[in-house]
Amino acid sequence: MAEQDLDPEQLVEKVKEYVHVRKELTILNAVDKGSQLMAGLITDGLVLILAVLAFLFASLALGFYLSEILGNSYAGFLIVAGIYLLAALILNSIKEKFIEKRIINVIIEKFFRDR
Repeated sequence: MAEQDLDPEQLVEKVKEYVHVRKELTILNAVDKGSQLMAGLITDGLVLILAVLAFLFASLALGFYLSEILGNSYAGFLIVAGIYLLAALILNSIKEKFIEKRIINVIIEKFFRDR
């Protein structure tokens, strides 16, 4: 290959242009990742809110239903509360082994989705 003689001024200009382009690319990549992450968090948050509302109303319906069956106005809600307490104890005992690792992996996958 033939060597090209570059003027030092041209070389400095090329390096400045390269640094500027790399800076712009880094900013655009950061904005893209940030916007993807925020969009994912917002949509997942909305889904979570709707799921919690559905769960809340289903819990109330179950509490009223059990109260009607048992003929006691508070017994149905105590049974539902006991079910939730049992579920909380089970989740607390398995959270480190199963749940936390999966949540961490999902977040990492969302962040590095394009790679």
